[in-house]
Amino acid sequence: MVCLDTSFIVALMRRDRGAEEKLEEYVARDMRLSTTPITACELFKGAYRSRRREVEVEKVRRVLAYLDILDFSVEACERFGKLVNGEPLRGSPIGDLDTMIASLALTHNEAVATSNRKHFERVPGLLVESWRT
Repeated sequence: MVCLDTSFIVALMRRDRGAEEKLEEYVARDMRLSTTPITACELFKGAYRSRRREVEVEKVRRVLAYLDILDFSVEACERFGKLVNGEPLRGSPIGDLDTMIASLALTHNEAVATSNRKHFERVPGLLVESWRT
């Protein structure tokens, strides 16, 4: 089970070969692929900002149709509160959106596939995967 972060999905949509190879690896391992409502919001925000709005919005819809969207439960909300106020994030936050994504992945026992290792690796207990070195 792996939760695809915004950076991973954007890289796929831009035909980044490394992200495509990582996706092929997940598919070959028959892994469940998911994302969060936060990532979906970020993707639509970018698509609606684009000059090619209709094309980009349709791309986002097609990508999201293949992914499970993780439920934003009360448990995930509570985990968010704990993470924001706990060490090591309290003194140097990673941003509410990334913390929400991490909370959802932890609650659903999923790793996060992202290029933003710097932020996500600071979250205690979160398994982080990247296609970049």
